[in-house]
Parts: sequence; C-alpha cells; structure tokens
Amino acid sequence: IDVLQTTIALATATGVMARLDSWERFALLSAALCHDMEHPGVSSAFLSKAAGDATRGKYQGIILRDALLEKHHALRALEFMCVKDVGVLDGLSSDEYYHFRSSVSNIILATDIGRHKEYMDHLKEFAARRSTEDPAVEMD
Repeated sequence: IDVLQTTIALATATGVMARLDSWERFALLSAALCHDMEHPGVSSAFLSKAAGDATRGKYQGIILRDALLEKHHALRALEFMCVKDVGVLDGLSSDEYYHFRSSVSNIILATDIGRHKEYMDHLKEFAARRSTEDPAVEMD
C-alpha cells in the first residue's frame, strides 16, 4: 500500500495523473498495487543463481534472466485480473486490453532494481532538459 500511496502522491504532484486517461490511471495504480505480488522474500539474483528443480519449477515459463521476479509479479497480477469471477478487465476491446496489459507489465518491469541506475540517469537527463525548455513541453 505504501507504493500505491506514494505513486498517487507523486503522479498527482507532478501533474502526470492529470495527463492520463482513466484506464491509464487504473494501469498505473494496479501496477503500483501489484508490483510485488507473490514476492518470495528473496531477490531475482538469488532465484536465478539458486540450484534445484523447486525454484525453477515454481517459475517455469518465465525466462530465467533479467527481472525474473518482476516478470512473475506482472504475470500473476494480469492472470488475477483476467479470472472470470474477478472480471476487472471485462468490457475492454482487444486494443484496450492489450494497451492496459502492456502498461501494467511495463510499469512493473520498471521496478527492477537492476535497472534503477538506468532509470535515474534518464530521469536526471529529463529534468535537466526540462529546466532549460519551455515548461509546456510534453514529457518524453
């Protein structure tokens, strides 16, 4: 819930929330809520290095390389939303569904700590450009 609350606060304070349509907001908030769904309490690096069928079996079907846990979190979140009795995504067209699914997955994958420096460098570059540009210029 901390991540959800922080996401709402940051997206609102920066004006991002106002730029999103209702399904994009729902994707952002769903990803914040589900970003650690079924977290086993160990890192992706640990799981990738762990030997044995038990670990590999549980994460069968997920490519054992970068962002292993984030891929699992995104997969399980979307599986849950597609359960017939849950019906969170009922009524979406195919295009809307794929856009929503892609947004949730990409947001959750962006939480991979292995890419933190890359994202921080991008954010610093963006902030530096923003400070010298017209404030009305759209975000990247």
